[in-house]
Amino acid sequence: MTYRGAQTLIKRNDVEGLRSALNGSLSSNLANQNGWTLLMLAAVEGHVAMAQMLLERGAKLGSTNNKGQTALEIAKQKGHTAFAEMLEAHV
Repeated sequence: MTYRGAQTLIKRNDVEGLRSALNGSLSSNLANQNGWTLLMLAAVEGHVAMAQMLLERGAKLGSTNNKGQTALEIAKQKGHTAFAEMLEAHV
């Protein structure tokens, strides 16, 4: 699966689709050319269940995009408190 395909799954909050892709060849740490990881995409949307699944599959919390932002910073910026608290519990 491509980054764009995974991005679509995350935007749609398709947990089962993402799980299936992760069970296949999708890396939980896949990033685009600007350093945006799947965890960061989930942070933008505030999808806690997706983030938990990505973390269980080894997604790195400390990854930064080309602006130096982490998924935690993005979640806080977007006002996704539950998402940010869940990430902080994994630090």
